[in-house]
Amino acid sequence: MRRSLGAGLIVGGFLGLGLGLGSTLRPPEASAQKARDAEWEYRVGVFTYNPGERLTDERRASAFEKALNQHAAQGWEPVGSLMSRDQVQTVGGAVTTRETTSFVAYRRRR
Repeated sequence: MRRSLGAGLIVGGFLGLGLGLGSTLRPPEASAQKARDAEWEYRVGVFTYNPGERLTDERRASAFEKALNQHAAQGWEPVGSLMSRDQVQTVGGAVTTRETTSFVAYRRRR
């Protein structure tokens, strides 16, 4: 009787331990997230630089500032540069033109 009682307690202990661990090791239930609207609206602006335009640095800076202020008046703030591209083109073997194009990201609250 004692043996069967001891064996029953051991088996019961293992079953209880297995059930207890089984319930704690279960992954949490997944719940759907609420869809939320994007907080920001984005826009891309383009700035080009061509040394062949023969603008002074002050005039070029003034033109870029004007573009930035126009965007700011509409609520857009610059975030950063997305990409810059340099294009070098030789025409007729003698004339080389260079142009730099920068793409700038802007954002504003919706």
